[in-house]
Amino acid sequence: MTTQSECHFFKKLFKLSFIVQVQKLTNQRSLFILKSATMKRLILYISLAAMALGLNSCYREENIRPQDPIREYSFIEDFNDDRNGWSFADPANLAYGIVSNGTFKFDYNDDYSESYYVAQNFGFNPNRDFTISSKLGSDNMMGILFGYNENNGAYGYTFTIDYDGYFALYDEGGNGYGSNIAALVTPRTNNRVNINGDWNVLKIEQRGNRWYGYVNDYQVFDISAQRIRGKGVGFMDVARTRGEVDYLDVYWYQ
Repeated sequence: MTTQSECHFFKKLFKLSFIVQVQKLTNQRSLFILKSATMKRLILYISLAAMALGLNSCYREENIRPQDPIREYSFIEDFNDDRNGWSFADPANLAYGIVSNGTFKFDYNDDYSESYYVAQNFGFNPNRDFTISSKLGSDNMMGILFGYNENNGAYGYTFTIDYDGYFALYDEGGNGYGSNIAALVTPRTNNRVNINGDWNVLKIEQRGNRWYGYVNDYQVFDISAQRIRGKGVGFMDVARTRGEVDYLDVYWYQ
């Protein structure tokens, strides 16, 4: 396939060749009428040249645009201040959150509902590869929340860890697999997990069609990726939990 500039060149070359051939024929036949056989031959040459140019398709260079590159984005929350608005008070449900001294304190003291969710929307794209990690601890059970969208009834997924060091992965309901909470990875532990509510680093990665979970940089599960219907990322406390978060790091591609 030729470029636009090459097409212009070939067209000019053809035009010049045609003029030269006509001039030659005119000079040769200046004293008598051009014979019909010569005229037919000239028409044949012109037709073949036009067909050759037609088969060599030309395109406009300005219409060719490279695809936008896939870019990596990030949301880094160190809780040194409350610029992202994590603090809240919900006295009706005995739920509170406050950013102070470099951490996010998140308490849910009621048992009316099984769990309480706090999430932020910052452009997270769950449809490509992503990584979410957080350092947290509690006196009961809390976890990372992702894929949350209360408006469409999608409560997302939680990667949790409890006071005794048992971690799990849950479908919180509304994600297209039913409305009930379901364990995707049942509670389990290992000797790399800190107990007694001490800090643990949880990380979940989506790579292709798989989800990989890590606790303190040790892989603890590998499952098929699930449908995600929301973009909210944050935290979950079960009832009667006082939790604390040191940081939240989110990386994704757009």
